[in-house]
Amino acid sequence: MKRRLLIGLTLSAASAFLLSGCAVANVISPPFAAAIYATPADAAGAADAVAIPGWVPADATNIRIKTDETKHASIVMFTPTATPPTFTACDPATDPQVDQNSKAPALDETWWPQAINPGTGVTCFGPWHLFGQDGAYYGWTP
Repeated sequence: MKRRLLIGLTLSAASAFLLSGCAVANVISPPFAAAIYATPADAAGAADAVAIPGWVPADATNIRIKTDETKHASIVMFTPTATPPTFTACDPATDPQVDQNSKAPALDETWWPQAINPGTGVTCFGPWHLFGQDGAYYGWTP
């Protein structure tokens, strides 16, 4: 009898947690927005556009972006066609303006690299952490 009561209470607690407002809302409408654009101009003309950062070069192609709308975290990837972008160099390990707990993106996606290549420098642009790798540029916000 006690075992049935314990199992029943456990199932009730789990059900209440899983069916809470946030859990149900995230299942029905996940807090993520993602998009793929051929160029920045395509992003500006898209009806349901996910905004790309203003620092993405005008000649960039193959732009991919994903945003967690609840945590306000984003990841972006693009390929420059003419000249690589230039950013103010910074060291996320020592820059006091950079959150020390944000050395890796909070989001992941199939197009995001599994790891940053050794020796790859990470630069910063406002809250964005940026690096170039394998012919593309990647950026994330904590």
